[in-house]
Parts: sequence; structure tokens; C-alpha cells
Amino acid sequence: MIFRSAIFSRRPGLSEAGFGHHWLTVHGELARHMPGVHRYRQNHIVERLYELQPFPCHEVGGISQQWFDDVAAMERCERSDAYAAVKRDIPNFQGAITILVLQATELLAPSPATHAAHAAKLLVLARRQATTPDDSILLPQLRVAALRADGPAPLRYVQNLVIDRAHPVAAGVPQGQVPVDAMAEMWFADRAALRAWATSRSGQAFLHGPALLDTLGVYAVEDITIV
Repeated sequence: MIFRSAIFSRRPGLSEAGFGHHWLTVHGELARHMPGVHRYRQNHIVERLYELQPFPCHEVGGISQQWFDDVAAMERCERSDAYAAVKRDIPNFQGAITILVLQATELLAPSPATHAAHAAKLLVLARRQATTPDDSILLPQLRVAALRADGPAPLRYVQNLVIDRAHPVAAGVPQGQVPVDAMAEMWFADRAALRAWATSRSGQAFLHGPALLDTLGVYAVEDITIV
């Protein structure tokens, strides 16, 4: 299974409250009817813990995720009337948009005791360093880094690697090129635990230490399931 992620900015002149409301209540309802989508999640940013400055290409206002069986299923969806309606709505709240296709690897699975305790989510956007080797070497290093903790540790950790950039959206807004190669998702018991980890020695080493990836942005998000 793969997922399609849109990283997009807020339309100029639209308030953050108006942006979030439209994305959730109008765009989310349209996207609910897209064929072939197993899951659809909206990641609404509630706190920007770090952003590279100047940020490359365009700002990050929100990040969506839609799961499909494979790229062919995603392409069939993109030819549907429901998808056409979604595209027509994009200029109503989005500025620029970067489209990525990613594949997920769960590196830390939750225990039965913590499975229902994922109250806070951290989302990290990163790009590959110029000397980074292939993904078979990349993932084991990320696994080790995520499990070292000197404070509240993540309850779950999923690393998503970009596998396709060939599906831009022609929807009347600029097509972005935010250089994301990996998108990490971590879940914590609550926002306090998330911030404690992010500011801990191990958290800072994971986010900003010498590794195979350069961090672009670190966000505490409200993860809303639409489908």
C-alpha cells in the first residue's frame, strides 16, 4: 500500500481559522467520496517546533495523507469525477501545493497497553543529504535513532520515504517543489510528552544531529481521520 501526501500553503488573505475550517468541513467532505481511498487523514498544524529558514519553495500550512492499494489505484482515482470536484476546490483555500507519493515502514509499533493512548502526533519533514546512500541503509539508522530516549519516548514511530514525485496537481495554484524525501510520524501520550521528547538530548539528536537526513520542519499536529 502507498499513500499520496499533499503539502500545501494557505491561500493569501485567508485566516488560519478560515483555512482550517474550509479544509476540514468543505474539502474533507469532497475528498471523502474519492474512489479507491482506504484512509484519508488531515494533519492540522497546532505548533511549529522548528522550520528551516528560509523554507524552500513554499510555506507549510497543512499536510494531507490518502492511502491507496498502489500507484495505479491512485491514478484511477485521479481520473474520477469526485477527484475533479476536489481539484476545483483547491484554490478556495490553498496557496501552493507539493504532491508526493510515499511508502511507510513502521519502525516502532505500539504495545497493547499504549495502543489507545496516541493523543499527540509529531510530524517531521526531511530531505536527503547529498551523500545519503540508498534507502536500505537509510532506514536502519533511523530505527536506532528513534529508539534512543532520555525522556518520554515515542509510543509509535512510522518512517515514510518518498517513492514518486510524478503526480502534480493542475488545479489553478502553483505546483510546489518542497524537497521532502522522508516524512516521519511519531505518536506520544500527550502534548507534554511530545514536547519533552522533542527538546530532549535524544530528540534533538534525532531531529538535528549528524545523520542521513536534513530536517526541514517539525510540527505538532492534530491528526484528523476523514475516511
